[in-house]
This record gives sequence, structure tokens and C-alpha cells, in this order.
Amino acid sequence: MSQNVAVADLDEYITVPGVEFVGLVTRNGRLVDQRTKNGLKFSEEQKEMFFMSLTLYQSMQHDYDESFGPVKYTITERENLRIISIPTGQDTLVIMVNGSFSSTIKNLLKAINHVKNLDVSHNTI
Repeated sequence: MSQNVAVADLDEYITVPGVEFVGLVTRNGRLVDQRTKNGLKFSEEQKEMFFMSLTLYQSMQHDYDESFGPVKYTITERENLRIISIPTGQDTLVIMVNGSFSSTIKNLLKAINHVKNLDVSHNTI
């Protein structure tokens, strides 16, 4: 399948709560392996276009590697699904998660702001 990610490696990701899909996409946009709880709810043609567009976006980001460093991952948040794409050498690991990251992000921002406020109050004493 892939030189970078073993097929068996995908199984551990799908068991995490909220993870609906894990797939491995080649640099040509072909889905070569997948694990899914409920299947993807779109046609084979839509699925092919989706993964090709994801790969195209990923490859376009390489144009900025020299300026910003390489992409470690991207997250696309849609109304009903989060799509995480992680470059793994020449392939891309795609993880689809239902639920919201919003509450997690809000809690993280609160914690960061709390720590910043503590740091400011300690420095002014």
C-alpha cells in the first residue's frame, strides 16, 4: 500500500471516540486504504474528487515550505465534520472526526489566558 504508513496503523485511530474515518491517500489523490465506522456518505465520483482536491491543496502548500516551514497537518472544520490531513512522506493520512473542536479550543484559550494573567501578576509583584 504505502511506503510510509502500514495499513495496520490505521486501526488504532478509528477506535478513538468521534473518529468516523481514517484513510491513506497517495500523492496522486487515490484512496489506497481506509477504515470507517459508518462509511463515507457520498458517491464514488465525489469521493475521488474530494481526495484529489485534498491532495492538490496539500501539494500547493509546499510552495511556502521555505518561508514558513513544512505543513505538519491541516484541519478543516465543517458544520458536521472535522477533516484532519497529515502529510506522511509522499502520502497523506486523512482523519474525519464528528463533533466539535470548538469547546476544546475555547478551553485551551482560557487556560492560555489564565497562565498569561498569572505570569503578568507574578512579574508585577
